[in-house]
This record gives sequence, C-alpha cells and structure tokens, in this order.
Amino acid sequence: MKQNSILLFSITLLLLSTSTLYAQLGGAKTYNFLTVPTNARQVGLGGFLTSSGVNDANAMFYNSSLLGDNSVDKVIFNYYDYHTTAGLTTLGYAKKVGKGVVGFGMGYMGYGDFDGFDQNGSYTGTYTANDYWFQGSYTRKVGVFSFAANMKFAASTIESYKSNALMFDMNGSFIHPTKDLVVGLVIKNAGFVMKEYQPNDKSELPFDTQLGISFKPQQMPIRFSVTYHHIHEFDITYTDTSLKGETDAFGNELYTEPSFTDKLSRHFAFGGEFVLGKVINLRAGYNVMRRKEMVTQGVKGLAGMSLGAALKIKKHIDFSYSVAWYHVAGPTNSLSLAVATSGWEKRKKTVIE
Repeated sequence: MKQNSILLFSITLLLLSTSTLYAQLGGAKTYNFLTVPTNARQVGLGGFLTSSGVNDANAMFYNSSLLGDNSVDKVIFNYYDYHTTAGLTTLGYAKKVGKGVVGFGMGYMGYGDFDGFDQNGSYTGTYTANDYWFQGSYTRKVGVFSFAANMKFAASTIESYKSNALMFDMNGSFIHPTKDLVVGLVIKNAGFVMKEYQPNDKSELPFDTQLGISFKPQQMPIRFSVTYHHIHEFDITYTDTSLKGETDAFGNELYTEPSFTDKLSRHFAFGGEFVLGKVINLRAGYNVMRRKEMVTQGVKGLAGMSLGAALKIKKHIDFSYSVAWYHVAGPTNSLSLAVATSGWEKRKKTVIE
C-alpha cells in the first residue's frame, strides 16, 4: 500500500511538472501576492525555499510536506513590511489528526490608500486595494518520504473591481532518517480563476514548480540550502526589447541578448543557516533573479541579498527576524512568531519518602 501511494504521488508530480496548467511566466499575472515570501525563514534564506524548516509550522506556506509532529499545536504569526505602504500578514495553525498533520492558514496583503481620477483627470476620491487567501493542507509521512496537498481560495480587490480563484499545491519531501539532509519538490498555484475583475479579462495564475535541497555537514555548523525555481519554464529573463538599437551617452548598447548562463543562473536561490546551538541561528541568502532584475544601472547595492536570525525561548516560543534588499531604495523587514498552545504545564515536584 505504501509503495502504491509513493508511485501514485510520483506520477502525479511528474505530470504536473511537465504542464504549465494555464500559467506561464511572462506578461502580467494576477495573484502575484502568493509569490511573496510569508515568513522570516523564507525571507532570510533567499525568498525561494522548499527544503529547510522540517517541523517548522510556517512550512505550510511554502512546502507543507515538511510539517511534522514537532510543528503541531503552534500558533504562527508573520508580518512582512514589504514595500512603502504594502504589508503582508499571515496566520497559521497545525494539528495532528490521525496519522497525518492538518494545517490551516490565511494571509492578507494591504496596499494602503490611493488617489482616484477619472478619464478627464478629475479627482474622484481615495480607494483601497487588498488581497487575501485562506488555505488548508494535509500532510502524511510514509517512511523517509512525506507528501502533502494544499487547497487555497484567493481573492483580490482593486477599488470596486473584485476577483477570486481556487488553487492547489502538491508537495513532496525526502527526509533522511539519520543525516541532516532534505530534498523538497513543490508544485504550487495550479488552478483556475472563478471570477475575473471584468468580464473580458483573462487572468494568469502564478504557477510555479520548485526543487530544493538542504544539507548540513556533520562537522560544520552551517546548513546549506539551494532552490531551483520555475522548473517548467527555462527562460525567465525580463528583457526590454524596445531598447534594441539604443545606446547610452558613451555609445554602449542598452540591450543585450541574455546568454544561456544568464538564463540558467536566474533559477537559483541560495541560503545558509548558521546553527549556533539550540537557542539561536543566523541566516543569509542570495536570490539571483532578484539581483539581476532589480539592480539599477551603475548602482548595484545589496539587491538580492538577505540576512536573518532566529531565537528559541524556553521551547515554547520561536521568534525570527529577517531583512531583504530588493533595490537601492531600501530593505524590507520580516517578523515571525510561533507560540506553542500546549506543554506549558509546570513539572510536578517528586517527593521521595
């Protein structure tokens, strides 16, 4: 039975990974808020993550197959101060049910207030824009493998225009029984739009397939993570073809055709977690795609880099903070808090008569 389950899940992953399921990279996509990192671990380790965080309840947002017995009975709260007035808040909870783990999560992205104008340029007042989603997941471990599925309902509002969609994730992990080695594969945001903003709209969902590995050498205090994202689409470069034939003040061409190496490198995100004990960890990450897309001409700055730290307080509270640089305008900040809902009982003193 276990072998049949593994075989069935593997075939499903293979079929999904060879299909874009109505969503390809390129052009404007709706529901891109679902691609924003939700927690400090993700932010600190490069933004894309599939294999780090075994037994971290926040894994329900990026690879729910990592949920285990040590991630249950915890309430998680995350806030990502994204850019200017935009902020992402997520909440979650995981519970052991039978032989599996059930997770519930939600997220809300607010963008603040905007000034509205009609086609004649006349001021019409202020309006708001926001996105949110609800998700449920189920995780089951079979030997050294762990499998999970998510279902998400997402909705988006821009002024009086509303849209909603139903999406699914399928996740799998190989967790080595004795070594600190994890391989994760995720297929996310496959589904369909149930309601468009306007009748003639044709929205594309931010479908993605990701493969990652995390490994900590036995004699080293560092856990390395490498993630390859957008497996289904090799060329994810953004190039402004309107610059063809244009030159700068020094006669240098403004447009260059992306090379094979450039296209390949953009798929990678790297992370390193410095394990300094059971209480504190330090994190660092590098997102190649973000680096290449967000640097400004002549000023590179720290775009694509990220740093973070995690602190455990008396086995009941986990606190994490990360900072990530998207461009020279400034960094973004992420806070994560996980609080256990059980295990707070004081130990009874043993009296020896």
